[in-house]
Amino acid sequence: MNTFFCSMFAFMSLASCSFINNAAGNEYTLVEPKYPIDITLGFDKKGGYHGQALNRYFGTYKTVKNTVTFGYMASTKMAGAPEDMKAEDEYFKEFGNEMEYKFDGNKMILKSKSGKEFTYEKATK
Repeated sequence: MNTFFCSMFAFMSLASCSFINNAAGNEYTLVEPKYPIDITLGFDKKGGYHGQALNRYFGTYKTVKNTVTFGYMASTKMAGAPEDMKAEDEYFKEFGNEMEYKFDGNKMILKSKSGKEFTYEKATK
């Protein structure tokens, strides 16, 4: 019985390490869906994320298996063109909370609970 729990803990730790190994320290640019503004997303190894849409946004994350859970998001509140503000609102409406993730080459795909997928491409340094 004890071996089972140790095995499960090791598996879950490795799944979390997969996200950290692939995402942490990298910056991503949203490529799908298309918005009239550039949207970025980056992660650090200590459980923080940050990005920019019309405004800068940031918060914390944690991972379990193939899921990343985003903590409360904070953002700046600069105004912009109405269509840019609408695009940012649409993005923030679906982004966050608990999302499934997968990596495909230099792409990271996040899927919201409602089924909306966000495809990000790793930015070159």
